[in-house]
Amino acid sequence: MKRILSLSSSHTHVPFLIAAAAYAAVTAAILLASLHAADGHFIYPLDDTYINMAMAKNFASHGVWGISPYQFSSSTSSPLYVLVLSTIYRFVGPSQYVPLVLACGFGLASIYVAAQIVSDYLSKTWQQTVILVVAILLTPLFVLGVLGMEHSLHLLLTLLFLQRFEREGESPWVIAAITALMVAARYEGLFMAAVAFAIFAAQRKWSRAAIIAVAAWVPVCGYALFSISHGGYWLPNSVAIKGLRTHGLSMRGQILNRLAITVTNSILGIHLLLLLTGIVITAFALRKIQPRLAIMLCLVAGAGYLHLVMADIGWVFRYEDYLIAAGILAVGCALPSFPQFSRVAAISASFLFFCAAAFLMGRALTAGVSLPQYSRAIYLQQWQMAGFLHAYYPQAAVAANDIGAINFRNNLHCIDLVGLANSDIFAARRTGSYSTQFLDRETASHDVKVAMIYDSWFSPQSKVLFSGPAVPASWIRVGRWRIPQQQQLGSDTVSFYALTPDQVSLLAAHFHEFKSVLPSEVTATSGSM
Repeated sequence: MKRILSLSSSHTHVPFLIAAAAYAAVTAAILLASLHAADGHFIYPLDDTYINMAMAKNFASHGVWGISPYQFSSSTSSPLYVLVLSTIYRFVGPSQYVPLVLACGFGLASIYVAAQIVSDYLSKTWQQTVILVVAILLTPLFVLGVLGMEHSLHLLLTLLFLQRFEREGESPWVIAAITALMVAARYEGLFMAAVAFAIFAAQRKWSRAAIIAVAAWVPVCGYALFSISHGGYWLPNSVAIKGLRTHGLSMRGQILNRLAITVTNSILGIHLLLLLTGIVITAFALRKIQPRLAIMLCLVAGAGYLHLVMADIGWVFRYEDYLIAAGILAVGCALPSFPQFSRVAAISASFLFFCAAAFLMGRALTAGVSLPQYSRAIYLQQWQMAGFLHAYYPQAAVAANDIGAINFRNNLHCIDLVGLANSDIFAARRTGSYSTQFLDRETASHDVKVAMIYDSWFSPQSKVLFSGPAVPASWIRVGRWRIPQQQQLGSDTVSFYALTPDQVSLLAAHFHEFKSVLPSEVTATSGSM
């Protein structure tokens, strides 16, 4: 009897093991390609990863929640992930490999939870295996691993939420804990929580609805109190700055702006829109056949539509991945019930899923090709910027608009010209008083010697979300670095400015000396032209 149970248990783990092997193989292939692209250096494809790492380093080593060890800054959109990362840094030090291990570990845990979900609805091992592998490849899950950010953790908590939302006999406090952690991992978790609240309210399960609501707002309110007590804003700056698109608009203007964002997201995220629409049809057809599964589909669809209206799509294939993975798993669980659907529902949903799969396949292939190139771009630009500062200005007051790698590799007095890590500039952006004169006063008050910026972000004609005013006329451009392709970077050219005349000759000497260690693809041009 024990042998039979052991064989059965082993049999149920086969889909997970195969899917995990596929995930590991694809992720390893992308990492090897990235290493090759970055001349043997391990470089993340986004500077944002280094922002989390810098904050975790400073919190672990100095007890300062900020991008630099000298002052508080609300620079991360994932307080939970930075806490986890800083806890590990406390014991092992600020290794750049820890985020990769964490992200891949959360990815494997997500696959394990996904395997449990599909086993509840699919009886055959091959069916479970196919759905898991399809979800891994089409999400694509390897993106979340290679980025080394909080998105793998958010996916894991999202799948746990779906799995346990209406499980019979489940303690409401378990789902409350998962809800709070899901929102703390990324504020997009509020979308899933809002739909769950609406479902419980529609079922008149008021106590469960209240628990979900309170659990969802606990991390938001908790972080707000923490941030305000340190002189920050109630939302993370990275979240709040994106809201500046509607700041100061009338109600009509805000509605029109939100409609424009929704239309843009629906076009850029056509893969997600098709998937969500097919899910709605499937949920409606399943409402009497498998009501529990229909509710899971409704959770994904509702959260997905809220995401299209309220959040962003894309930007290195990451923002909507939690919805894609959850949607593919839920649809996979529903496939055996398709023969019981009406002809119209079955054909409509199948067509939408086929189209979504085609777009998702193209997106996954693009991600696989692009990520090594993105690592190359970060290596050529931000990594070299960090190296330059490490060689000549490791603890100086420096102004910049890309702040991740330069702060992770140094202990700068960083003046973030975007406002993610500078409360004064953040406040000026919110009030509309971020001007050239303000920029000049702010940098002078902090005795900034050097600025490393994208000129294209600091001009009246700039249409970049994080753009600023024109630089002061007193700033003296000493040189520029230009890389062959912009890729996902804010610009292909970074300019070096001396903010005072007495710093020009020193910065020029450092600029000229560092040319010898730059990769050959980086074109360094001295002077103001």
